[in-house]
Amino acid sequence: MKEAIVERAVKNYFTDQFPQFSVSQQCGVRFGTRHGIADVVLHQPIQDEKGYFVAIAECKRLPLPILRAQARAQLKSYMSATNTRYGVLAVGTDPGNWEFCENRYNNWFAEINREDFERGIENWEPVLAAALDIEGQAKHGISHWWKRVALFLGVLFIVSISSLLLLWPDPPEPIVYITETGRKYHTYNCNFLKQYADGKFAIYLDEAEKDYDPCRICSPHRVEKSR
Repeated sequence: MKEAIVERAVKNYFTDQFPQFSVSQQCGVRFGTRHGIADVVLHQPIQDEKGYFVAIAECKRLPLPILRAQARAQLKSYMSATNTRYGVLAVGTDPGNWEFCENRYNNWFAEINREDFERGIENWEPVLAAALDIEGQAKHGISHWWKRVALFLGVLFIVSISSLLLLWPDPPEPIVYITETGRKYHTYNCNFLKQYADGKFAIYLDEAEKDYDPCRICSPHRVEKSR
């Protein structure tokens, strides 16, 4: 099975399930000065251009653990770079076997089921929509804008006096590094890893621990968990 077949299955799923949005394949994603390619993107068009990303799908044809781990880390990096709320790791053409996740920001990603994924997209709204809704401001007047500002300030005030009662997101997950052929995970500056500098991949520590062993030279499991 070629990955193009998986991409086509995701595109058909997005098109059938969410007709209110547009679907594109092989979309560019920028990481500072670097660029990447997202396999399939569900997005909101704005004046005939690709608007806000609603969901990103990373497609793989084989369910190998190392490919899953790399694809999962790649998907999360794309979601962070584009501020995208929802993601799909599609391995094969059956949506029942896909992984769905939600970007809860601050480098925190939660795995969700397909029903919550579809419900979330149905209720999706763009980030910072109020600041970018120029047409809406002209239609409803400046007073409507000030109501939003007052509501925002009120929420900030409530949060500031009740922060001890809030459930804050989990801290960012520690990152380690693997290679295409190796069976161990390393820290970024591991001496052993330097000879594989062009082929190393970032992966979350909890995912690496499932399929890899820690490097004996840099002991990444001790360094990362001590932070």
